[in-house]
Amino acid sequence: MDDTDFSLFGQKNKHKKDKADATQIARTPTSELDLKRIIISRSTTEDTYENCARAGIALIFNHKDVKGQKQRVGTERDRDDMQATLKGFGFDVRTYDDLTFSDINDKLKEVAREDHSENDCFVLAVMSHGTEGKVFAKDMSYPVERLWNPFLGDNCKTLKNKPKLFFIQACRGENLEKAVEFTSFAVMTRELVPDTAAPVQPITYAIPSTADMLVFYSTFDKFFSFRNVDDGSWFIQSLCRVLDVAAANEASQPEGAELLRLLTAVNRKVAYEYQSNTKNEALNQMKEMPNFMSTLTKTFNLRVKPKT
Repeated sequence: MDDTDFSLFGQKNKHKKDKADATQIARTPTSELDLKRIIISRSTTEDTYENCARAGIALIFNHKDVKGQKQRVGTERDRDDMQATLKGFGFDVRTYDDLTFSDINDKLKEVAREDHSENDCFVLAVMSHGTEGKVFAKDMSYPVERLWNPFLGDNCKTLKNKPKLFFIQACRGENLEKAVEFTSFAVMTRELVPDTAAPVQPITYAIPSTADMLVFYSTFDKFFSFRNVDDGSWFIQSLCRVLDVAAANEASQPEGAELLRLLTAVNRKVAYEYQSNTKNEALNQMKEMPNFMSTLTKTFNLRVKPKT
C-alpha cells in the first residue's frame, strides 16, 4: 500500500508560526579594509571536481514520528538502504532518528566545523514529512534551506569548491501528480563523452557562496511524495538502486560515474516505473516526479573510495 509523506486531512494549526520561521537580518558595517579589498572574478579551464582521498561525510536524518503528523510507516527501510548504499561508496555515514529541530541544527553546525579538505563531497539525506518550502523535525517544521546554510561557502571553508549534495524525501505541497499516457516507437540513446580534468593552477578564484550545491527533491514543487509502507519511498528506493548499480560497475573504476547522469536515471525510474496503489481513491493511480536544483559548476564523478 502506498502512502504520502503529508496528511491530506486533519491539519491542525496550519497557519501557526514556527520558531524557525523568524528571519533575522544582520548588517555588518563595511570596514575601510573591506572597501580597499579587490575581489577578482575570472574564468577557469577546470571542468571536473577534484578526486580526493576519501568519499566524505554523509548524514541521514530519518523521521518516523513527527508531532501532529501521521506516522511514517516504512521509513526504516529507506534509512537502512540509504545507509548501506552510501557505505558502499566509502562514506562516513552517520544516521540519526527522530531528532528535534534543535538537535538537527546542532548536528549540522558540528559537521560543518569538521575538516572536509580530503573529502570528495558532503551528503545529507532527509526523510520526513514536508510542505511547501519546509520539512519537519520531530517537534516542528523548519525552512528547508536551514539544511544547507551551514555548508555554504562562507560558512564551511573546507567544503568550498566541493559538491554538497542534499537528498530530500518529503512532500512539498498538496497537489497530486496525475498520470499521462503516450506512445513511443523510437529507442532513445545518449552518448557520453569522457571528461578530462585540467591541471590545477595556483590561482585564486571568486565564486558565489551558494555554488557547488545540489538539492534532489523526491517530488516536484507543491506536490505530494509517496512512500510504500512495506518497501519504503519510491524516491529513496530508486536512488539507492541506481547508486548501487553504479557502485558495482562504473563508480568502482578510476574515472567514476557522472552524478547528473545517475540522478537523471533516478528521475526516469520513478517517473516510468511507479504508480500509487491505495484504497484512498483521491490518491490512487497517481505518479511522482523527482527533480533536482543544481549550482554545481563542474562535472562530479562519484567513485567508490576505501571505507572510512
